[in-house]
This record gives sequence, C-alpha cells and structure tokens, in this order.
Amino acid sequence: MPVFKAPFNGYAVKFSPFFEQRLAVATSQNFGILGNGRLHVLDLSPAGPISQFAAFDTPDGVYDLAWFESHNSLLVAAVPDGSVKLYDLSLPPTANPVRSLHEHTHETHSVDYNPVRRDSFITSTWDDTIKL
Repeated sequence: MPVFKAPFNGYAVKFSPFFEQRLAVATSQNFGILGNGRLHVLDLSPAGPISQFAAFDTPDGVYDLAWFESHNSLLVAAVPDGSVKLYDLSLPPTANPVRSLHEHTHETHSVDYNPVRRDSFITSTWDDTIKL
C-alpha cells in the first residue's frame, strides 16, 4: 500500500472531483495548537508511490479544505487565524494563496463547497458562527 509521510499532523483529506488520482491534505503542526501548517496536493498511482503535486506552507495550521467543483485547480482552506484561504494549483506556490478572507474572530474549523450552487462555500468557526 502506498504511503505519504506528512511532516505535520493530518486534519482533513479530500479527493478531487475532477481527477480520481488527486487528493488534498490539510495538516497542522503540534496538533493545531501552535505552529505552522501545510496544504498538500498529492497524486496517487496504483502501481507506484504517492507523489506530491504541490504544497503550500502556512504560518498557521490548516484544519479543513474543500475543492471547488466549478474549477479543477481551486481549493479553499480553513485556517486557525479565522480566515479562509483560496489556492490556485495553476499558479506557482509563491503566488498563493490568491485570496485570504478574514471573516471570523476565532479559528475557522471547517469549510465545504456547495456542489449545487457552484459559486459559494460555507465555513464554521470557534466564534459560534457559520458563514456563507
């Protein structure tokens, strides 16, 4: 069985809705309490090892993520600083995140993309709010 060893603790893993072999992994250092994080995008191969397609370092951990179902290279990530960050895999890592939305006063714990209305996502946080 292929294995990928992340440098930080894993929080979420999601398959791409476009590529059956691609997945994204949200990780956080020190169990998300303190430290950095990394968003990994991995490619699976039934015959070989798991390879890293892209990685995005963050000054805070990454608790959750969601793939945009309207565009094959966009990901949104929930981050402990109360923000959600938008990543574009078609751009180099230094150009990411392409957008950072600071909408919450506490840790953003989860995010999910709306598969029916493809222009929105929802977040929940430790400030007791849910935002669309």
